[in-house]
Amino acid sequence: MDDLDFRIVGELVRDGRQSFAELGTRIGLSPHAAADRVRRLRRSGVITGFTATVAPEHLGEHLDAMIDVRLRPETLPEQFEAVAHALSSVREVAFVTGRADYQVRVACRDADELDAVVRAFRLRGGVATTETRIVMRIAARPAAGAAERPA
Repeated sequence: MDDLDFRIVGELVRDGRQSFAELGTRIGLSPHAAADRVRRLRRSGVITGFTATVAPEHLGEHLDAMIDVRLRPETLPEQFEAVAHALSSVREVAFVTGRADYQVRVACRDADELDAVVRAFRLRGGVATTETRIVMRIAARPAAGAAERPA
């Protein structure tokens, strides 16, 4: 990837719905050249897709939480992952290093739903311990800088 590719990716992370004409104007290419570069970045696997980001609170999910999960020694990771992925409030399941085996991000309607998630992990997911943290706010890095080339 060259500097132009990094700028293209940064622009698409910031606004993945912009037209090739807009993208070209922002990075100094014709719409056709911008489209060719985006297609090449998709074919090479740099860009893996485009998605909509939805605010969970607009879907009635007002409680955002992170759950650290430690599995029982006899639990297979696939068992826990299957249980986690079957729960509609689970947004992300990350296998991690450190004291926990997994960090799970959930978006729940309320504390009762969060409690049901933790209980499902323990009853069906082979979980030994959990530690839950409620997300108070997200201090996200500006999207435009997400794909800038490291210094």
